[in-house]
Amino acid sequence: MNGRLAGRTALVTGAARLGSIGRAICAALAEEGADLAINDHGRVAEAEAFAGEMRALGVKAVPLEADLTIVSECRALIEESIGGLGHLDILVNNAGFAQHKPFLEITEADFDHSTSLHLKGPFFLAQFAAAHMLTRGFGRIVNISSEQAYIGYADLAHYTAAKGGLRTLTKSLALALGPTITVNTVCPGPTATDKFKLGPEYRPEIRDQMVLKRWVEPRDVGRSVVFLVSEDGAAYTGQTLDPNCGSVMW
Repeated sequence: MNGRLAGRTALVTGAARLGSIGRAICAALAEEGADLAINDHGRVAEAEAFAGEMRALGVKAVPLEADLTIVSECRALIEESIGGLGHLDILVNNAGFAQHKPFLEITEADFDHSTSLHLKGPFFLAQFAAAHMLTRGFGRIVNISSEQAYIGYADLAHYTAAKGGLRTLTKSLALALGPTITVNTVCPGPTATDKFKLGPEYRPEIRDQMVLKRWVEPRDVGRSVVFLVSEDGAAYTGQTLDPNCGSVMW
């Protein structure tokens, strides 16, 4: 298959939910020719069905189950991705869950789950993937953070803390892994996923406060990832792209 990513392979976490950013990232990568490892904990059937859709585009796609809050499963996920695809060029740490909860009600378990999913998991996935990428002489890592990493949110304290940490982790990894591996962040703004459309923020008056008067679409995030992992983004490392329709300017 032709495309900017022909011959490349990618693991995308949190990628099976219908109408999600992860699915859009996979689709954008596949459209450019990348083979895929599709991970989404607890969504085995959805991942298998989606992998079939990606194969129909002419790329290889393997669905893989792993709980990213468990380091041993992160290691196994990287190993299975390499085994299923032959090698691994691209890691997209996308898996996430925004649990809205008042600060005074956040429990230790809530905090630990958020930091494990959004920070510990990406840390160790990057570590295990980088060891393989360095031996091959090429690698691209993209961490999906959030506009909340810039501005905070009263009912997402544990989520924003982890997402802010992910932005800083990106910079540290870029310094540690260059020049062989580039590491960048994408911080989407309010994105019209199927899940977001069911929430309280999906209202015209909020949309109209955006500079571009529209929601971010999942495909906007997917295109940002493709840019960073293709040769078009080869000069970027330790950087952040903000597909947010002007909701936050930094």
